[in-house]
Amino acid sequence: MDARERAALIRLVIVAAAWALGEAIEWQLGATALGPLFPAILAAAAYVATRDLGWPASDTTYYRGRPIDRGRWRR
Repeated sequence: MDARERAALIRLVIVAAAWALGEAIEWQLGATALGPLFPAILAAAAYVATRDLGWPASDTTYYRGRPIDRGRWRR
C-alpha cells in the first residue's frame, strides 16, 4: 500500500468515525427527527478538515519522464 492509498484510507476512516459520532450524539440527545442532517454535517466537516492529508510531497526529480536516481551519480 503506497502513501496515497494509506492517506485515502485514513481519511475514509476519519469521515466514517465523524458520521458515527454524529449518530451517537443525535441518539443521546434524542434529536432523531433531524434524520441524517447532523451526522452529515460532522462528516462533511471531517472531510474538509482532512483535505491536507493529500499526496505527500516528493523530492524525486524527473528528466524526460523518468525519475533521476541521485545515488547513482554520487561517488
